[in-house]
Amino acid sequence: MIDLNKVIADTQSLIRIDSQNPGIQEANCTNWVSQRLDEIGLAPESFIVDGNRRNLIATIPGEGIAPRLVLLGHLDTVPIGSGWNHPALDGVIVDEKIYGRGACDMKGGVAVAIGLLESLLNSGIKPSGDIVFVATVDEEAPDMAGAQALVRNNLIYPDDQVIALEPTGTRLRIAQMGLRWLDIEVTGRMAHAGRAHLGIDSAHIMSRIVDQLKALIQRLPHEDSILGKPRFTCGEFHAGVATNVVPPSANAKFDVRIVPPMKIEEVIPLVEKVASEVIKDFPGAKVQVKGHGAPRPPVRASDESLIVKSIKSSYRKVTGNEIEIGGSDGHEAYTDASMIAALTNSLSCTVFGPGSTDQAHTADEFVSIADLDKVSKVIWDLATNWGNTNRSN
Repeated sequence: MIDLNKVIADTQSLIRIDSQNPGIQEANCTNWVSQRLDEIGLAPESFIVDGNRRNLIATIPGEGIAPRLVLLGHLDTVPIGSGWNHPALDGVIVDEKIYGRGACDMKGGVAVAIGLLESLLNSGIKPSGDIVFVATVDEEAPDMAGAQALVRNNLIYPDDQVIALEPTGTRLRIAQMGLRWLDIEVTGRMAHAGRAHLGIDSAHIMSRIVDQLKALIQRLPHEDSILGKPRFTCGEFHAGVATNVVPPSANAKFDVRIVPPMKIEEVIPLVEKVASEVIKDFPGAKVQVKGHGAPRPPVRASDESLIVKSIKSSYRKVTGNEIEIGGSDGHEAYTDASMIAALTNSLSCTVFGPGSTDQAHTADEFVSIADLDKVSKVIWDLATNWGNTNRSN
């Protein structure tokens, strides 16, 4: 079995390493994981993504013909932000919860993967297929450069069965919404606020675009049984040069999340159409819509894939219950597994891990020790019975 005490200690150690993205700190986290894997007797391979940023891959060879079981974990976190009641980089334990940036997203999951590799080596158990741990960088960035580098360098195989140990509330995610980030710029005309009729108020125009686009997205008829309905957020909005000046320009960043049958290629034309209709009421105004980061189409794993069947079986064996598929926890979030599925057309990429997406990216982010324990037990059963064709689905 996986040693829960070591998983807890490793989670705390990882939290104490500042690996905020953007920044250069990821290398410190990569170095720690590499040294930890060296300590347990594995020599991880290192692959440069860019600069000093590296993906790590550690493999325990199997003794059968089963496809590889690939465990994904990213080492970067979002910025710490403000509003914390517990130290963000201490990994303190309060009420059986480990607090800190990256606790659930996803240093707890990385610690589980390391614990699995160490326990497999100590046990001498040889699964029927290779067990591979991939630690990536840049998952929290627009381009997800770590996952893209894995595919670009042919480090992911066509028949790999992939599980990202991201926070899911210990539910199974087999699908993710599509995601497109956009940069929007509206150009108006500056004027004295006392003579506002001589200007073109770019902030007002942008507000109209935001309101109309939000309303349109809410009216779309598309709804997926797992993913729900499309969603729209204006995450950033900047305009103006002074209180008494009509804003000459406005800039915003949009987050548009879609579900089948919508295509990711449809998002920019949809936004452009709304924006062009709005500026018809403002002669002389201009608007520009640009994509930001990599396009991320909706993805879904097959119910008949080995990874989905095996996770269901292991969860049932460990807990005595059927695993919940879908629900409200995390199908909105795009992961390295999602990007790999999008780039390779894989039907065998899933997400299952400790912690809740509701806690990810928040102040006082935490992962519960109970979740670490449950996921560790399920992953242990999954790995030690990997490729067992006699398991019930």
